[in-house]
Amino acid sequence: MTNISRCIAVGVTLAFSVPAHADGFKRITSEAEFLQKAVGKKLWLDDNHFTARKNGQLVGKFGGERLKGAWAWNGQFWCRTLSTHTKNTDCQTWETDGKTFRITREQGKGKSLDYTTK
Repeated sequence: MTNISRCIAVGVTLAFSVPAHADGFKRITSEAEFLQKAVGKKLWLDDNHFTARKNGQLVGKFGGERLKGAWAWNGQFWCRTLSTHTKNTDCQTWETDGKTFRITREQGKGKSLDYTTK
C-alpha cells in the first residue's frame, strides 16, 4: 500500500468515526443526569411548554389546554404517561446541548422535537 493509499484509508476511517451527534447534543443516559439537567426547567416548543417535576409529575400547556401526566426513568429512557391530551405512555430518548433538549419519541426511533429553555 502506498503512502497516498494509507492517507486516504486513514481519512475515510476518521470521517466515519465522527460521533452521530456532531451538533453538540449529548444523550442523557441516567435518572440522576436527567434530574440534574432537566427537572424543574420549563421546556418550550413554540407556544407550548411543560415541566418535569422532581416528584414524577408533568405539568404544562399544549394546544392551549392544560397538560398533566407523570414520568419515570426506565433503563435508558424517560417514560411519560399523559392523563390529558392523547392519554398514552411513550418512552423517549433525551439529548441536550446545555440549553436545548432534543426529545425523540418511541425509544429514539420516532419523531424528534427540540425544546428550549427560556
